[in-house]
Amino acid sequence: MIIWKQNNDLIAGTTLRHPSYPDQNNLALHVGGNIHNIIENRKQLCNDLSITLQQWVFLQQTHSDHIYEATKKDQGKGTLSYSDGIENYDSIYTKEKNLAIGVFTADCVPLLLYDPNIPLICAIHSGWQGTVKEITTKTLQHLINKEHVNPVDLHAYIGPAINYESLEVGLEVIEKVKQMHFDTKNFIKYKNGNKAFIDNKGLNKQMLLNAGVLEKNITINPRNTFLPDNELFSYRRDHSCGRHLSFIMLK
Repeated sequence: MIIWKQNNDLIAGTTLRHPSYPDQNNLALHVGGNIHNIIENRKQLCNDLSITLQQWVFLQQTHSDHIYEATKKDQGKGTLSYSDGIENYDSIYTKEKNLAIGVFTADCVPLLLYDPNIPLICAIHSGWQGTVKEITTKTLQHLINKEHVNPVDLHAYIGPAINYESLEVGLEVIEKVKQMHFDTKNFIKYKNGNKAFIDNKGLNKQMLLNAGVLEKNITINPRNTFLPDNELFSYRRDHSCGRHLSFIMLK
């Protein structure tokens, strides 16, 4: 497990693939595998974090740009059944203590936010589809406008995801990247023919910076999920795989 922050107020990080665990420590119910094993993996994570399954809220992720505020009434949703999760959202935040939230990823960017002053936490799932919809920008605008978050107070974490040199896409995706509301040319590297590489971690970092998050408060995990690695799931590499959970909880 990767721990981003752990103190008296917060626990946050990313689970890893583990070949000796059931289903290699897959934490997601929507990608196949043995449901009993996945729930057992979730229970083991709860033991590691000293919380219960009932304290989690999980989303039904759809590569949307939709933002959800979780409250105590949501606790337990999506923990034992995917169909019981919060439907059609890819960004979730809460001001509640002892309510754990997170997003499932293999190659997509998982992004966690923490405002220690309000306090408030947030988790965002941003594959290239969410990135071109600017889900990170929209989440930050929502938090600033509705929750009165000051972006200079935010701490941000981008977890393991597919890196620039491995994220090859077609020119139809590049056209969407170019239509984003800021200059994206430094995040595109053209290949011969009709292919190019895009920097999804970099695009999300730039959206954080554009919203006023301080660079010193942004942590980016450098690991590339696409490369052979027993600790990392990759859909592009393996085509059928589990998912990491990037999680965060106020204590």
